[in-house]
Amino acid sequence: MNLSDLLPLVSAILSAVRGRLQYGPGAILTAWFQQLAQRYAGSGAVMLPLPGKRILLVADRDLSVHILSQPPSPSAYLPGRLKIQAMELLAPHALTTAHDHDWLQWRTFHEAVLCPGSPHPDQSIHLPTILAAFSAPCHSLDDIRQRLGVTMLAVVFGVRPGSTVLQELDLMALAEDVQQLADMVNQPLRRLLLGPFQKSRRERVYSVLDEAWKASTEDTPMGSLLSRAHAANSADSGRQELLEQLPHWIFTFHGSASKLFGRTLAILLSRPELLENVRQELRTVCGSDGPCSEDQIARLIYLEACVLETGRLYPPVQLTVHRRDTEEIHEGRRVPANTDILQLFLLLQRPQKPYVEASEFQPSLWLNRMGACPFSDLFLSGARSCPGKDLILFVIKTGLAKILMGDLPTVPHGAFLSARWPLSFPDRLIRFTATPSTF
Repeated sequence: MNLSDLLPLVSAILSAVRGRLQYGPGAILTAWFQQLAQRYAGSGAVMLPLPGKRILLVADRDLSVHILSQPPSPSAYLPGRLKIQAMELLAPHALTTAHDHDWLQWRTFHEAVLCPGSPHPDQSIHLPTILAAFSAPCHSLDDIRQRLGVTMLAVVFGVRPGSTVLQELDLMALAEDVQQLADMVNQPLRRLLLGPFQKSRRERVYSVLDEAWKASTEDTPMGSLLSRAHAANSADSGRQELLEQLPHWIFTFHGSASKLFGRTLAILLSRPELLENVRQELRTVCGSDGPCSEDQIARLIYLEACVLETGRLYPPVQLTVHRRDTEEIHEGRRVPANTDILQLFLLLQRPQKPYVEASEFQPSLWLNRMGACPFSDLFLSGARSCPGKDLILFVIKTGLAKILMGDLPTVPHGAFLSARWPLSFPDRLIRFTATPSTF
């Protein structure tokens, strides 16, 4: 890297000052990283000029896949120091920061609970709760987040409307505390300013989780991740390490799942041709009664393609950080030792070649590919793939199907009506207006 690489950063800052970047300061760094990734695509990666930091930005898709494919270990790629430092605030023993024996132990645990690679055995139990949660009109992304919070209580803890399971615990307050900490994990400046004052919140989170675990030991709510966690728990795992596996299941619903759900809905409502294709599929698969079975949800292939394509263009998990203790040369791409390695999925999932249309909304990329896309890591890949992918996709598809078969909301904001879509999704600008419609 040389001084000329800073010019795009200056240009992005000036554009923001002049009001050309509409969607927040994150767009400045994203626009800069995008130009760096394009400039250094041939070398595979570029060292960022950040004072006191050695951070390598991955600019090559094949190198990114190579990094994700290997189980974390000192002989391969470890969780990055930046990630480990961030997760200290919420769950330092979480799967995402583990390696070697600890990673294998907790990966096995999560797979036993979440059942990746096939329909989750309990999803038929969750179907009525999801449909009920999205039976009323949604008005904003925050509204969607709240509905997914209700769904989370059923999926994770077995708490459903009218049930008395774990009723002595304020699980919604727990979820809000977890989300507050998770937001700080993902926002370095906020974590720096507010992180030192979160000790009582963190203690409260694990106190409630411990009470929930103990209360469910003898009367485990069936059809919940908690019940499967009891069955999957090994006798030699420490209680604190075990409890630190649970927050990820909670904040996924309030965080990445709500973003993917809301963004997909906003895009579909903004593009009549996409919406009509989805509604035609719903009419064919579900008839006029709406979704009512697992089989129907599984057959909504085009709707799933739209969800996955939204995640390719606007990934709810924007980045991950790894490191190597030793230098590696992978197919001519050099990865230096003792360096944090930044993978920014927003850029890696929009390659210029071999698909020149990769920045356009293309559900067809996901059709006839057995659920795979050659340049997308929406749920990561390889050894680091998300074990909860199939379950969360079921939840999102079910909720979207329920909304899209009812009175359709509209999206007054026109970000997706123009030919050139924004690089960053305008979450804070999206509102839904309820309007009567005929299915």
